[in-house]
Amino acid sequence: MNLKYQTVILFLSITLFFSCSQEKKEVIFDTSFLGARLDSIKKIDNNTYQAYTFPAFEPVNKSPWFAFGVSSPKEQKITLHLKYGKYKHRYIPKVSTDKKNWHTISKNQIKVDTVSGVATLQIKVSPQKKYIAAQEVFSSKDTYSWLNTTIKKHPFLQKEIAGKTVLNKNNYVVVSESKTKKAIVLIARQHPPEVPGGTLSFTAFFEELIGETELAKQFRKAYTIYTFPLLNPDGADMGNWRHNANGKDLNRDWEDFTQPETQTVKNYITSKINEGKKVKFGIDFHTSYSGPYLLVLDSINEQKTKKIIPKWIQNIETNSDFKVEARRRSQKLPYCYNWFFNTLNSEAVTYEEGDEIDRKIINQRAKTYANQLMKTLLTNTTNNEK
Repeated sequence: MNLKYQTVILFLSITLFFSCSQEKKEVIFDTSFLGARLDSIKKIDNNTYQAYTFPAFEPVNKSPWFAFGVSSPKEQKITLHLKYGKYKHRYIPKVSTDKKNWHTISKNQIKVDTVSGVATLQIKVSPQKKYIAAQEVFSSKDTYSWLNTTIKKHPFLQKEIAGKTVLNKNNYVVVSESKTKKAIVLIARQHPPEVPGGTLSFTAFFEELIGETELAKQFRKAYTIYTFPLLNPDGADMGNWRHNANGKDLNRDWEDFTQPETQTVKNYITSKINEGKKVKFGIDFHTSYSGPYLLVLDSINEQKTKKIIPKWIQNIETNSDFKVEARRRSQKLPYCYNWFFNTLNSEAVTYEEGDEIDRKIINQRAKTYANQLMKTLLTNTTNNEK
């Protein structure tokens, strides 16, 4: 039974017929919202179910995304086994009643078999629908709602259609235009499940750059900010584990540019460079089970730069309690941040948050990193102009 784009009602009674005195208990599993993922449900007994979710495309890393609503006319407790085929459970489930406010499921409600990779949930269901997801659900609708509200508060921001997705959706760029030739680029959510870094970190970071502090105002006079707030809206809305609608991992497509989403960034930024802009820094926002950390240039290539990255890290650690783990990667890999360096001659990093990091800390870290990046870039500009 395919649940991808429909609501499925599972009846808990043994037979299909009821007498007037027989109590009818039904559990409703809902996947009718953007970002949902649940492939099928199997009833084991009156209060036990197996929920199956599989990747839309392979190969794929271990990032089994699930998101569904569950309710029942009468309050009752059910046991739900989350199964992913040959893949193992990764994310601690998040729970919400409105898809806006989320909390992590209690430890006594989940047990993970480390051998089979199956997670077993103990859930109380009721007439009030409860949403259960691998991470907080942020569909394209959610992201663009936040974006439109943000733009209304900051008239200096402009939203443009930079390109189209595989499914012909608009792919937006937000521009904080200034007269300077210098620019930075932010890219978010290439991988759909990576909400902690790809959405939560990104939004906090971006909001700090466009804030009303004197530092932010000074920064925007010196740098134009080009922001791609949701590069993979198709994948996010489909509930994909990692890919876009063509089954491509976008963060492995920054050499061949076979996909419309990566082509959008390449073509748009190239057009701005042709107009005279110079990209000085790039950040690509992601999430890892072992985060937080930054992917940075290897030591040989770092010597060719103006050392913005090491100065930034030093400033973060000097002016806050955060310690930065910097992981060097080869510049031969087809990652987004390598395109900035190899093609645009710009320093860049991959910003990785951790799956289960406290959301307040994620927010604080992003704001701190943003503040220190602004200071670092402004200082670097001043020193270079002397």
